[in-house]
Amino acid sequence: MIVVDRIKNSQGDIYAKLSFEPQKNYLLMKWVGPCSEEEVKIASMRMYEWQKREGVRAKCRFHVHDTKEIEGAWAGLVDWISNYFFQLNYEYGLRYNISIISPDLFSKLSSFELKKRSNSKVATILCETISQAEAFLTQKYTEMD
Repeated sequence: MIVVDRIKNSQGDIYAKLSFEPQKNYLLMKWVGPCSEEEVKIASMRMYEWQKREGVRAKCRFHVHDTKEIEGAWAGLVDWISNYFFQLNYEYGLRYNISIISPDLFSKLSSFELKKRSNSKVATILCETISQAEAFLTQKYTEMD
């Protein structure tokens, strides 16, 4: 796993860690603790910048969001994610968004809402663990060959 970025809030605390897994060819965002909707947008746009710069060359088709340690709802961002963020990334190769579901009820409900509103360009898949996410994307890469 190659660390791409550590995103900090205005207090200097890391709330998101961005890494690339070259062996399985996916970008991972690990969300940690509470963060505002604006902070989610800032971190998400770092994913987009990477996808545009590096992901398109690597033919990276998968973004994995590990929300197991995120606190609180981000349901207010579902429209922004599905109608704006996914569209931007689709142009540079993104085809699947995989969310590792949080035990936090509000975050979990936000993940379910995102899956429900997922469009045909970028599908949202919900998993319980990173291992399940990797099994899914390995299967999909095999089907794409």
